[in-house]
Amino acid sequence: MSITVLKPGLLTTIQDLGRTHYQAKGIGTSGALDLHSHRLANWLVGNEDNEATIEITLIGPTLLFQCSAVISICGADLTPTLNGIKIDIGRTLQVLKGDVLSFSAIRNGSRAYLAVSGGIHTPSKFGSRSTDIRSQIGGHYGRSLQAKDQLLISSSYLLHRIQWKLSPELHNHVTENRKVRFTKGKQYGLFTNSSHQAFFTSDFQINKDSNRMGIRLNGNPLQLQTKQELVTEGVAHGSVQVPPNGQPIILLSDRQTTGGYPKIAQIASVDLPYLAQKKPGEMVNFEEITLQESQKLYGRMNHLMRVQKAIIKLGLKGVIQHGG
Repeated sequence: MSITVLKPGLLTTIQDLGRTHYQAKGIGTSGALDLHSHRLANWLVGNEDNEATIEITLIGPTLLFQCSAVISICGADLTPTLNGIKIDIGRTLQVLKGDVLSFSAIRNGSRAYLAVSGGIHTPSKFGSRSTDIRSQIGGHYGRSLQAKDQLLISSSYLLHRIQWKLSPELHNHVTENRKVRFTKGKQYGLFTNSSHQAFFTSDFQINKDSNRMGIRLNGNPLQLQTKQELVTEGVAHGSVQVPPNGQPIILLSDRQTTGGYPKIAQIASVDLPYLAQKKPGEMVNFEEITLQESQKLYGRMNHLMRVQKAIIKLGLKGVIQHGG
């Protein structure tokens, strides 16, 4: 029982919550860039948070289901269709053997997440199924999906028709347009006052060379007060590094484990899913908040997510049947 990839799309990979506890050994985390959409898609098909989903970027794949399956799609709206008929995102859906799922125009966002009840059965590497293309580990042979790939899944059925409507506050990060919140980075004080001002007030454009490692920004160059060499140290998801050209890089899931560029800022964790849905060419700007404000925002979002998970889990009880 499997899904056959007829067309791979631009960059389609297997991702979960990522691999932790291995960065000290030089192994990156990888994982879904938009963890909110990844989690929601999993919950809608009765999965736990860490089941692997298919991350779809900008141009979606065409997939043939070789068995019945219960699926959901969350995140960007890339106009998904089933057998040529438009389907909604953010809901639970039954597909049957022989059905073809495809995507076309981007309506909003840049990354969609396809979850299948029971998960995607690829081998686990260092505790994760996430694809790390640079290291060629995880996912499907450590690479993005290609035509004729076969993804093993479990057959599943909906025992009766259900309709879900997710809380808008949980997925409005795909369509909203606002400032990205940050706290001061470890080397914030090394930058000039004019660079601080530029980071607060300027618009930055997302460079076309951005990828899963980092979002590269173009804008007013940021400069240190004095040129100096820094000791290489660990970096985190959302760290904003500034290389010698002065153009910031926001580090993402496939980032390196260490870096020596100064860090002017740390993106608030609650805003990382929002950034994951931005496309090359779009503009972003920044707003400073305190660490306490960042923690409060994160706690509030986690509470909303826990409530939504409980509601979905209760509603799905006895609704999905697995056939093997």
